[in-house]
Formats: sequence, C-alpha cells, structure tokens
Amino acid sequence: MGTLLYVVRHGRTADNANKVFQGQGGSRLDEVGAAQAERIAARLAGASIDRVVTSDLERARQTAERIAAASGLAPPSERADLREVDMGAWTGKPFDVVREEHAEEWAAWCAGIDVRRGGGETYAELALRISTAMLDVAREHEGRRVAVVSHGAAIRALVMHTLGLSYAEASRALGAVVNTALTTFEATDRLRMLSYNDAAHLDGMPVD
Repeated sequence: MGTLLYVVRHGRTADNANKVFQGQGGSRLDEVGAAQAERIAARLAGASIDRVVTSDLERARQTAERIAAASGLAPPSERADLREVDMGAWTGKPFDVVREEHAEEWAAWCAGIDVRRGGGETYAELALRISTAMLDVAREHEGRRVAVVSHGAAIRALVMHTLGLSYAEASRALGAVVNTALTTFEATDRLRMLSYNDAAHLDGMPVD
C-alpha cells in the first residue's frame, strides 16, 4: 500500500470572508476558521494519521497545529513549496479592485485562460510545484498516513495535474475547494485521487 495523503485546505480567514486575494500573503484564521480547523482536527483524530506537514503560511500553520494536537503528534513540519499560488500584484487586493485595475487579466482568468495573474505563477507552474511537493512528502513518509495542509488554488491545481486536466477543463469541472475541505490521495510513484472537497465535518457551519 502506498502513502495516504489527507490534504486539507486551511480554515477561513478575514480575507476569505471579505473576498480579498491572499496569495502568498494573507491574514490569520478568523473565529469561524478556527472553529473549522477544530472540526477537521477532530475528524482526522480518528484517521490514525502519523505526521502533519504544512505550508509555511500562517493560516495553514494554524490549521495544521490544531490537527497535530488533536492526534497527539509532533508539531507540523513546514514546507514553502506547499504555499498558495503567487498572485503577484493581485495579492492583498479585494476582488472588485482587481476587476477594475487588472481588467484584461481578470477577464482572461474568468474565461478559463491560465493567465499569469499580477505577474505571479500560472496554474500550470503551481500544479507542477505542488504535485512535486506532494510526491516528495509521500516518499519521506512512505507507507504512512500524512495530513498535509495547503491552500485552495494549490489543491485544485494538484487535482488538475493528477487528473490530467487543462486549466480550462479544471475551471469547468472542479468546484472551488472550501475551507478545511478534505481531499485524499494514495501515493506510490504517482498520485491517485480518492476523494475531493469533502466538507462533511462542517455540517451546520458556514461554508464559503
């Protein structure tokens, strides 16, 4: 059996709630996000995970720390290659401002074109980065169960790469990854997706 990867998006932040593009910046978990993180931590406490690995961005780290604590594990190890997509000049700006200031990029992005938003990464570049990181995590923890905390666009790009979809195809076929949703993979010499965007633990809570 390969390595099982329980891939989790971080809990909600004020920027999520206020529709601000975070990219590799962003805010801490808000009250709702902290509660969401507690829910996924309780869920994974029953999954016999062996290790927690996280993006080094604060919102992911805060989520990962709760998961590790609930399972009685060592503090999460951090990896910069699990970060969210680099959004360049879009970072820290509300959706409405980006729509006005970067109208051509916004229109292309909404049309399913893999544009380099604000001079940052393309989704293709993100997909290669995140899939390489996940396989590296799997090799380091071969045969074990690992919770990996990352970000919405990064997880969606990972699924896109795993399923062999273009960005346009992924835009049509895949819904956005909600906060603390669980996406699972079995990793051998490649990734095989087992589930996507599972937020059953958020029953009764706000879901963006």
